[in-house]
Amino acid sequence: MNKLMKNASKYIIALSTAALMSACGVDGNTGENSVEDGSSQLISGTVIDDVNASVMLQVIQSSIDANATNAFGYKAVKISYMTVGQDDEAVKASGLLVIPTATEAYKEYLASAGKAFSVSMICDNHGTIFLNSEAPTKVEVTDGMPNYPLAISMTGFAGFAGIYPDYIGFGDSNTTVHPYILKKAAAQNAVDMIKASMKYMQDNGIVLNHQLYVTGYSEGGYNAMATAQSIENGAISNVNLMGVAPMAGPYNVEDLADRELDASHTMVYPAFLGDLAYSYAHYYGDVNLEDIAIPTLAQFQLAFNGYNDTVPIHVILGLANGTTDYGFYTHTADALFKSSFITEYQNNVNNVMRQKFIENNLDSWTPKSKMNFIQCLDDEIIPFSESNNTYNLFKSKGANVTLTGIPTSSLSQQQDATHPFVHGNCGREAYGAAVQWFDDIRQGRI
Repeated sequence: MNKLMKNASKYIIALSTAALMSACGVDGNTGENSVEDGSSQLISGTVIDDVNASVMLQVIQSSIDANATNAFGYKAVKISYMTVGQDDEAVKASGLLVIPTATEAYKEYLASAGKAFSVSMICDNHGTIFLNSEAPTKVEVTDGMPNYPLAISMTGFAGFAGIYPDYIGFGDSNTTVHPYILKKAAAQNAVDMIKASMKYMQDNGIVLNHQLYVTGYSEGGYNAMATAQSIENGAISNVNLMGVAPMAGPYNVEDLADRELDASHTMVYPAFLGDLAYSYAHYYGDVNLEDIAIPTLAQFQLAFNGYNDTVPIHVILGLANGTTDYGFYTHTADALFKSSFITEYQNNVNNVMRQKFIENNLDSWTPKSKMNFIQCLDDEIIPFSESNNTYNLFKSKGANVTLTGIPTSSLSQQQDATHPFVHGNCGREAYGAAVQWFDDIRQGRI
């Protein structure tokens, strides 16, 4: 564990101290665009923010690094595109594309070094959300100022093009049930968003160097892993997948379910489990919600309609009163799931839900790309063992993997009444570690 802490220490203040102002990659920087046809994915691109470098510098100085002297400008585009859902249905989806714009001075600096300005990409998969208003395209509003925090760091500060899928079930597809922790839909949605984004950038004269980095936190960590596997299996033909940083995700769904589906286990965050049950019952015809859960289908439909956040969801599912009981750490699993289902799940290796969880596990392949598992050591919602176990398994297969454990004591946001979970508080440091690691790869340092 001491080695993990030491490894994490150089990342904890990554975005506040690192000089990331170089968007050029170390290879593929030909100054030419050559991307596979994304026209079948791309429907439209709408600019929703266009912020110059001087404004972005003020934002970075106030939120990331008070001593920063340079920044990239920032063009945020809502991408509408076609993808394929869990049931192979065509879905019109959306996501946020944030493109760095370099100053003339920076372009001249690159020219003096014999380089041209070209763009590397990060596809970031966001953590679990319940409100449609929290989708990336909804957060980045048209007011002339950058609003999506990760884009500020990844694009305005670090110079990557940021690709942020809203996910099926949010944004343009908010009338569709979100396929939660389902690897097929997660990967396809991200892949199609990447293709549509590359097509938009090609059509608008943005020079790509074909370097792609993939990351995500919590549900997004799971989605990042699924996306990387799909890309390595040939889903996108002409990108260089340079690095993958899955963060705090449930990579082995069965293992996590074994822990959570226990009548004596106190649920930390029941809304996550409720969403999982609702999603699997909706997308698998042989999974009957009435056989699994205590709340009715109507309650689940109301709870996960895109207009309720966590506590209202708990109230609707009968797990909180919203005043003295908010649903955290107050109910065992048999308050949400039927005891008959829990017993059957724990004692039958052929249980239908167990088989579905196994189907959606993400630890049965061997990554070819560099991969860095990043997570807080004391994560109470997704145990650190999820990262540790998958890291060890991949390493035993010869994969080029790194494990970065972040100690709670190093978090800028410590636990308090309004920030009670290490899992939630860890995001800032985890993303700082990911972006620093990506930049180290981009600059050829690792």
